Amino acid sequence: MAIRICDLHKSFGSKVVLDGFSVEAREGETLVILGGSGSGKSVALKHVVGLLTPDSGQVEVDGEGVSELGREALYRLRRKVGYVFQFAALFDSMTLADNVAMGLRRQSNLTGEDIEERVAECLRLVDLDGYGPRSPAELSGGQRKRAGIARAIATRPQYLLYDEPTTGLDPVTRAMIDGLILRMSSELGVTGIVITHDMDSAFRVADRFAMLYDGRCRFSGTPDEIRETDDPVVRGFIEGRPELMESEK
Repeated sequence: MAIRICDLHKSFGSKVVLDGFSVEAREGETLVILGGSGSGKSVALKHVVGLLTPDSGQVEVDGEGVSELGREALYRLRRKVGYVFQFAALFDSMTLADNVAMGLRRQSNLTGEDIEERVAECLRLVDLDGYGPRSPAELSGGQRKRAGIARAIATRPQYLLYDEPTTGLDPVTRAMIDGLILRMSSELGVTGIVITHDMDSAFRVADRFAMLYDGRCRFSGTPDEIRETDDPVVRGFIEGRPELMESEK
């Protein structure tokens, strides 16, 4: 049970974004993928759920090659993989409850009552109990992020992908979102991939790190290992010391 990104290549026109990126998210862990803005972190993540197709290489979820799946098989895979978008991506024309229920309504085995109960359960898990009738416009930025997590866990996925989950949030709200990521791991047992350049958040939630740099995996290891690394690019990034990174160019 794992997500494997294997020798992934992706370009947009003449711009090479991923140039042989490989990493594995192991069962039950939270893997944090680090990298600067524009390094390709979100691009890599979108390949996991088939939102992008690789130029070459492969992404495997539980041994299935994502780019080889037909439409129905891809829908089944997406029920196993919850995606928390960077800006929550909630529909303002729908209530919060309807946003959370979107994926559930595609499952023919669930009754209306089942869906209502699942939505209420998910909102409770992210501390938004009773917020179902509200519109996204009535929520704060942090509440919208939490609502995005509620929608992602509604289908009871095995995996959760978080795209910059703490971007634009104040320190207290960032810590709250980090706590929810840890709760999803401990209470729901999901395997998580978090992409971020927020080092405080990264060290709070990570079981293991990978760093995406120049389209490839520059580093993979535990929090202790990344703190002790001698790689100047990795040290420069995690310590906020650009002169170290410049020395390698």
